[in-house]
Amino acid sequence: MNALQLTSEHASDFVVITVTGELDLATRPCLSAFAHDVIDACPGTVVVDLSGVTFIDACGLSALIAIRRHARERGTPLLLAGAPPVVLKLLKLTNLDASFTVVSRSAAPDPAPGRVETGRRIQAGLPLADR
Repeated sequence: MNALQLTSEHASDFVVITVTGELDLATRPCLSAFAHDVIDACPGTVVVDLSGVTFIDACGLSALIAIRRHARERGTPLLLAGAPPVVLKLLKLTNLDASFTVVSRSAAPDPAPGRVETGRRIQAGLPLADR
């Protein structure tokens, strides 16, 4: 089992959403709702840190697509940072790698100490395999 954990850290001009765990059918609604709320509240760039993602399937990918669409509708720049090989492979296989701005974790903005407001921390339910 590797439930989804989501956190957000806000700075004045950007926010980092950290995603840890599995992105699949069971966790898609949680990720989508969380990211939409953050995008709606953020005045600047949204960075989705995927370095903690251990699994992604088509439903997880559709969540990322929905997040990208929502960000575009709001005029919010969106970066995917630290995507592990499992995510990069899926993006490439589906020809979506050019549709996202993917950067290394070290190239993404990082909240400086003293400027960070930690947002909500949530944990999604069990993956489908564990139900």
